[in-house]
Amino acid sequence: MFMLYLNIFAASSSPFSPEDFLNKIFGNFWSLLINLLALIVLFLVLYFVAYKPVRKYVEKRRDYINHNIHDAETAKRFYEAKASEGDKIIADARQEAQAIVTKAQDDAAKQATQIVEAANAEAKERQQRADEAIKQQEVKAQKAMQEAIVQVAMDASKELLGREVNTKDNEELVANFASQVQEGKRAE
Repeated sequence: MFMLYLNIFAASSSPFSPEDFLNKIFGNFWSLLINLLALIVLFLVLYFVAYKPVRKYVEKRRDYINHNIHDAETAKRFYEAKASEGDKIIADARQEAQAIVTKAQDDAAKQATQIVEAANAEAKERQQRADEAIKQQEVKAQKAMQEAIVQVAMDASKELLGREVNTKDNEELVANFASQVQEGKRAE
């Protein structure tokens, strides 16, 4: 615009006067006033039609964003607290599980020891019963052998003596034979 005025000023052939300069810059006063009022009306219309709604929208948007940020921070703190509680619960559960495993291992070891001791006691008892049964069988076998040997001896003495042996003779023979058998067994 300034260039336009310079061109107009340079194009005029009249000598330079301050009034011409003002007239050329401002032109008609009423025209200037109307343009100035139109500019003010334009600014007012733009202010009420565009600036205020845009400003309200921007403030609402800022409030919405601030509210979301606040909610996000609150949620973050809440979930961090829950996460730390969860970590604590997991750590407690691990400790409890470890304690249960340790107790179970101890109980299993105690039960294994008790089972082994019970098995050893039962084995000793069976061994004792077996030893007693063997001794009883040995005694029975010895008695049976003694009776068989006495019978053979009696039969042999009948043959040798040619007569039947009486009860007194029988007892003497049995006693002699039993003592010989006992001495022979001890010698082995």
